[in-house]
Amino acid sequence: MNVEATAVRDTKVIRAPIPGRWSAPPSDAAVRAVVRLGLLPMRLLATSVGRRIAATMVLSVALVGTVSMLYDHADSATAVVRPLNGLNTAAAKPAAAHRVAKAAGSPTRESTAAAAARPAKRPEDAAAAWYAQQVRVSPDRVHALQRTRVSANVTRVMVVAEVSASRMSTDMVTVKRAGNGWKVP
Repeated sequence: MNVEATAVRDTKVIRAPIPGRWSAPPSDAAVRAVVRLGLLPMRLLATSVGRRIAATMVLSVALVGTVSMLYDHADSATAVVRPLNGLNTAAAKPAAAHRVAKAAGSPTRESTAAAAARPAKRPEDAAAAWYAQQVRVSPDRVHALQRTRVSANVTRVMVVAEVSASRMSTDMVTVKRAGNGWKVP
């Protein structure tokens, strides 16, 4: 027998006590209300509108699950670093880039520190050079996002640094006018 045959079509009143320590006869109206509430989804599925709503809900849950799975996979650490033939290429890239940079005569950490010490033409350049030195990345990996003028000689610059493939570091840097240029105090 199915649920509908026993719960909906059965009109007998339950008068027998339920065995147990604190048993009392259940309320017939309460049982009918619970049964009707429980069978409401089944009754809705019997109508065409109910079937359309159910189909929409199933498709919505499937699409949300698919999109969230795709986003979760894209943000995972394994999606960023994949070994190639058993070698960890992510660890090999910085060393190779460092050798190429030294061979090409790119600025070293000492020369970037000297560049950060002298005044820059724009407040964004001064903030980016100073922040690159603070987070120990090359200056081309630091970008100024916005600036706010505090006074005629003071400006706050929001900078973002790409520290690694999965980590972006941001900060607000206060820059002051120094003669013809800008400098971090």
